[in-house]
Amino acid sequence: MHLKLTAWFRAAPEGGFTCGFEELPDVFSEGETLDEAKVNLFDALELVMEYHRDESKKTGAESVVTETYDLEPA
Repeated sequence: MHLKLTAWFRAAPEGGFTCGFEELPDVFSEGETLDEAKVNLFDALELVMEYHRDESKKTGAESVVTETYDLEPA
């Protein structure tokens, strides 16, 4: 499986960068440097995915089959 996300990085007027994913508007972050913004963006992605994973488990759908995929940034 190959998953591609498009990250955007915008210089903030007060310094640093804001960032997010075009495909996932609820995942966004910021950082003082571009490298820090990249790290923070992937942390935000992990947190949002963890939240949605926990919320989906609350539905009580024990008969659902799940699979886990490891996706790493390039």
